[in-house]
Amino acid sequence: MAFASYTAVVRSLLLVLVLALAVRSLPRGKAVHPRPRKDGGSERLSEDCLNQKDPGFPTMVKVDIRIGSSDPAARMIHDIRNRSLAPWNYRLDEDPNRFPRVIADAECRLLGCLNPLGQEDRSLNSVPITQEILVLRREQRGCQPTYRLEKKLITVGCTCAAPVIQHQS
Repeated sequence: MAFASYTAVVRSLLLVLVLALAVRSLPRGKAVHPRPRKDGGSERLSEDCLNQKDPGFPTMVKVDIRIGSSDPAARMIHDIRNRSLAPWNYRLDEDPNRFPRVIADAECRLLGCLNPLGQEDRSLNSVPITQEILVLRREQRGCQPTYRLEKKLITVGCTCAAPVIQHQS
């Protein structure tokens, strides 16, 4: 349930960001000339790439993207990675040309799972749980940066599973 609401919040934030970037990239009183492309379309370039500021257009938009809560129950959820029978650590994946710039990616700590005594049991497997998310990729096209949606597969945690056994005939 909490994961579904997290996904909905992320999707809403991405939509707001895409809309803000689309509004920001609109031409604002500058001469724009189409230039033919090889595929028959046209590419719009400004005559004045260095000076495209409009004093009436906001240079910054503040969006509160904090998803966390001060609720003690919510804090217990964050500790699940240490209490799990298939515990995991987070690795930060940083990319300056992506939004979000930093994504936490889980890595399983063990090959097996923890038994009730806290010892690794190799008769079971720690298996990553993956989720496909949407990110924005920044690309430079002429003088203006452009953004495109891109899918990224991340690991959100690990779970304990019985091993896959293939019988040979």
